[in-house]
Amino acid sequence: MIDEIISSKDICKLIISVLKLEDKRLMDHGRRVAYILYRMLCVKGEHEDFEMADLAFLGVLHDIGAFKVAMGKEMLEFELSDPMPHSVYGFFFMKYLSPFQDKARILMYNHVDYQQLLKVDFDEKNISNYLNAAERFDIFQKSMGKKFDVKNLRKYEGSKYSKETLDILEAAMDKYNIRDKFDSGEFENELDELFEGILFSDKERERYIEMLMYISGFRDEYNVINTVTAGYVAREIALRLGGIDSEQLAMLHFGCLIHDVGMLIVPQEIVNAPRALMPEEMIILRKHVESLEIVMKDRLNSKVLSIAMANHERLDGSGYPYGLKDEDMNILQKILMVADTVTGLTCDRPYRPPKSKEKVIAILTDEVKKNKFSKEVVATFIEHYDEIMKVVKERSEDVLKTWRGMQQQYEMVAGRLVKGFSR
Repeated sequence: MIDEIISSKDICKLIISVLKLEDKRLMDHGRRVAYILYRMLCVKGEHEDFEMADLAFLGVLHDIGAFKVAMGKEMLEFELSDPMPHSVYGFFFMKYLSPFQDKARILMYNHVDYQQLLKVDFDEKNISNYLNAAERFDIFQKSMGKKFDVKNLRKYEGSKYSKETLDILEAAMDKYNIRDKFDSGEFENELDELFEGILFSDKERERYIEMLMYISGFRDEYNVINTVTAGYVAREIALRLGGIDSEQLAMLHFGCLIHDVGMLIVPQEIVNAPRALMPEEMIILRKHVESLEIVMKDRLNSKVLSIAMANHERLDGSGYPYGLKDEDMNILQKILMVADTVTGLTCDRPYRPPKSKEKVIAILTDEVKKNKFSKEVVATFIEHYDEIMKVVKERSEDVLKTWRGMQQQYEMVAGRLVKGFSR
């Protein structure tokens, strides 16, 4: 089923596009570093194409921890003066919340000097050192231009970088004209061509889509809570509604996972505003659905995307972004509309407590009377309210335990590692 929802090559493009919503600067840097790493691996000549594709994709995502712990900082500040916190966060994120578990340690050590790497028992520490050198080169060449040459890194030979790493980097620069390809943008096409041949298993592709949900939590944990809760509410309603087959359930599941990815473009002061939003703020907020469509279109199954985009539509045509009416929507879209509303009413927010069962039912009943929601979907939810919310709470807590456990591990380990590697 997953191969009908998204291809391996589109996974790469999709993850990159979503992270660009959060910080285009970091993703542009990640793409350049990935290309340098790819060409270094070509010079080394020990990896198959699919292995280089995997490692290059990891290179694209090498700063994923910075989206959380270095947000808003200048790149030179967090990359050169304080790199370990985002390396550690990136390690835990990749280890627990992505398909890159076996490669996560590469990110843990990619800011560790070569002399210190010699003390680490880690088979791929040479890749970490390659990544370190590639990243350092890109940072300096972006800030200094052609004044900076790879030979400038030779003063760190034997301390920050191994001789092999610098030899390979210098050879890659010459052989593949990397500077010129950065100037022309040609490297983008070569990197995309490499990713054309990437092969992810069904489970990996599913985990990458789930990873989008966790990416949305970089700014606000509520985005993860909202997505998880809405997903389980929708699933439980669908199971009790009847007439929905396994393929439709899968479509609904993936639609729920991505439905709020576009919220990455919305400023937190709007998301968490403890008041009614101003008209101009509502315009900004509503653009999150358009952003979702822009990054997902032609990369994800259109039926899944249509489910995700309909959660703010209403049966009377008063919703957005397209003002769809009852006859324009299918049952899966109508289920997510209700599930997302239930989630918004029952989840705790900084500016208000969750609504009571009686209040939730009253609001939904009133919306049905106004022809906003499906009478059938709301009736099913209300009839099974207690059992649905019990299942949702249990299953949501299991998912959130992994998310929060990762955060806690980062906080516990980061300080200790930073101190250890700064001696």
